[in-house]
This record gives sequence, structure tokens and C-alpha cells, in this order.
Amino acid sequence: MTAITCMKIRMKAEGRFLWNFILQKGFYLSTFSGMTVRQFMVETMKFENSFVDNAVRTVFLNSRPVDDIDGAVLRAGDCVALGSAMPGLVGICMGRDNPYKEFRSGIAAESMRLEGARSEEITVLVKVFSTLAVETGTDLLEQGIRIKTHDLTAFLEKNSAYVMNWDSELCFRNTSDVEIQVEFIE
Repeated sequence: MTAITCMKIRMKAEGRFLWNFILQKGFYLSTFSGMTVRQFMVETMKFENSFVDNAVRTVFLNSRPVDDIDGAVLRAGDCVALGSAMPGLVGICMGRDNPYKEFRSGIAAESMRLEGARSEEITVLVKVFSTLAVETGTDLLEQGIRIKTHDLTAFLEKNSAYVMNWDSELCFRNTSDVEIQVEFIE
């Protein structure tokens, strides 16, 4: 997989909400194997522990609900989906640490406490949903994410009215992924 170093995009602040689709579709972050889901959210995504405890109520690891974010461990190619509280009975059941988690115990992600911890750098697919995307999207985009080149090209073409400038000299058409940082201008 080839990726350019980093493309910086300057965008009008009112275009922030347009990125929610990309955040929900999925983006890539680099981290280390053996890191727990909590460590990933705090160290890689830069979420505060209190924010993780209070706002990140729905966590999926490879399509499996996670209750023990301090025990679920990341591996290369994993997909982490995060959201705030989901509505309805299904939302309650899928949320972490709830009284109804036994309804879905057969599909829940298992905790795997590993001795020794982090070893190699890995790439994780991340999806951020609902109000969590709204609350964290700006910070994630300013820190930098990696997305598919064709997704970025389509996004820039569709939303050109909000894009102030970007590193157009960088040729990324021959790469599959591109790392981006977005600065929002008031």
C-alpha cells in the first residue's frame, strides 16, 4: 500500500459536517499491535479517558460489541467502530457495560490480556458514528487520518465550494491511500 507523506487541506469551517460521511465510511490510523481499545482511543485518537468513559458508549471490534475496552486488544487489519449511545432496545443491548449485555454475549469481543504489550506498527480501520463523529471529527481531521485516494478525490470534487486550498502539486493519483490533515478556517 503506497501513501504520500501528508496532504494539508484548508477548508471553510462550515464544511466540517461534510466529513462525517468519510468518518463513518472509515479511515485508517497507525498504532501498535497489542494495544487495548482504550489505549488506542486515548493514545492514538487523543481522546481523554473521561470522554471515553462517558461519551464513547458503543464500541465494536471487527463487528463484535466490546464491553471490556481495557482487555480487547488490537491486531493488524482490525476494524474499530465507535459511537455514542444508540437509541432503542438494540442500541441499549449493543452499548458497552449495560444490564442487557447478556442478550448478545455470544457475539461479544473477547478480552485478551497480553503480557508484553506492543510489538509492531499496524494499521487499523476506524469508523466513527453519530454524535461522536460530530464531537471528535474536527480534532481527528486536524491530527491527520489516512483515507482511500479515490474517496478523497470524490470528496474534494463534490465539495469544492468549501475547500479553500490544498496541496495540489502533490500527485496522489498513483497511490491507493493518502494521509490528510484538515485545517478549518472561520
